[in-house]
Amino acid sequence: MMINQAKTENVEDEALASVENEYWVELKNSLDRLEQNEDFIKLIREGYFKDKAIKGVSLLATDYVRQNGLRPEIMESLVAISALEDYFIMIQNLGAPEEFTTEDLEEDEE
Repeated sequence: MMINQAKTENVEDEALASVENEYWVELKNSLDRLEQNEDFIKLIREGYFKDKAIKGVSLLATDYVRQNGLRPEIMESLVAISALEDYFIMIQNLGAPEEFTTEDLEEDEE
């Protein structure tokens, strides 16, 4: 009975992993399509990730920002940029096809 229970749990785990993987693959496909869009590139990749980040970093050193205590707001803005970029990287990594599956490893062992 323990063997059947272990097999059932293994099948359930594999099914759950498959559903989760499909989710990330779908997100990656959506992100790939977005990254081909010129407006997305201009607004997000260039405007937000690049230009806004550079502007924010440059503002941190100004006397006005330091004297008026505005650094925390600018830092939060930079953290937000980083968080979105990190989310995109996570989607790319988790949605990428796995190089090796457990089935591939089992075949190699035979």
